[in-house]
Amino acid sequence: MPVCGSFEVLPCPKLTGSTKSSNFDAGMRNVKRIVPGILIFPFLLLAACQPSGEGKEEKTATGYPDIDRATERLEASPEDPTLYLARAKAYMGYEGFDQAIGDLKEAIRLDSQYVDAWHLLADAYLDYYNSRMALNTMYAAAARFPGHTPTLLKLTEFQYILTMTKGAERTLEQIFSREPLNADAWFWKGMILRDEGKSEDAIKAFQTATAQDPFLIDAWVECGKLLHKKKDARALSYFERAVQLDSMNAPAWHALAEYHQDRDEIDRALEVYRQLAGHVPQYVDAYFNSGILWLERDSLRKAAEQFDLTIKMDPTHARAYLARGNTRLWSGDPVGARRDFEQALILEPDWEDAKSALDQLDQTEQQQ
Repeated sequence: MPVCGSFEVLPCPKLTGSTKSSNFDAGMRNVKRIVPGILIFPFLLLAACQPSGEGKEEKTATGYPDIDRATERLEASPEDPTLYLARAKAYMGYEGFDQAIGDLKEAIRLDSQYVDAWHLLADAYLDYYNSRMALNTMYAAAARFPGHTPTLLKLTEFQYILTMTKGAERTLEQIFSREPLNADAWFWKGMILRDEGKSEDAIKAFQTATAQDPFLIDAWVECGKLLHKKKDARALSYFERAVQLDSMNAPAWHALAEYHQDRDEIDRALEVYRQLAGHVPQYVDAYFNSGILWLERDSLRKAAEQFDLTIKMDPTHARAYLARGNTRLWSGDPVGARRDFEQALILEPDWEDAKSALDQLDQTEQQQ
């Protein structure tokens, strides 16, 4: 069968967020697209609901029950900063970052010692692709709450995400000076050592983290990856431990599937992806990667089913259109293949693989 374009399973996302559990939608910020890339929150409809900065609330309903309920509670208690934080979380769930930032600033105005509001404000800026304000917010929080370990850990996380390694190391030194066995600090130390290519030291750091906090899932996963690269048989137990700790942890399942893929244990990898889809059905890569593996098994029907599911979950998944197009072409459906190739190009106009697939199809049809 002629291959139009290249195919490979999508890798496990890098872990750069929450260390207790690599919750894939919060922990993978700025790393991978998991859900459809369609703007799901109509900002214009929310404009009437922006906080005034003086505690006054507009009564215009947004049509989003959780936001409207939060607004009703604020109308009853407009001086309660926790209610502004609660509504900010609701706004962020719909990508209403302007509104969330406004609410969090109001919460801080009402209570400048409200550390959770400072932290969430930094998250809102980062998720809104304003890394400068995110980092400045965490610097301000660290100055306001000196020696507060959760704030220093969050600052370390942001410095790491923004590749400010030296800054992250200095912040970690502050934590270790007070808490030499802090598990989360050892996790971030391991991440820095891993990125520097110091695998042995990174493994020791991750093992220290899991020894101090056996529920620190990301440390189990990252240590497993490093052990797997060294062909250490203990790697499997680290991945299995991670999914046992949290069956909803998509990156942990993904890492376990990759382990089996790398060992050419395709049936086991498919079973892991099946379990992943069962536990976290919105995790798109479980379907796409399953489709690629079914292609390796020469099962066009099962591969097509997985690509259909991928596109249903994420209509902007260009790779899935290209892969399904090839599957349709190999199944004797050049018309369907052309539609998929064209859709892939609509989504990614400069993608050479999609252009090549369409060109090859044109050439084949011209020769017939």
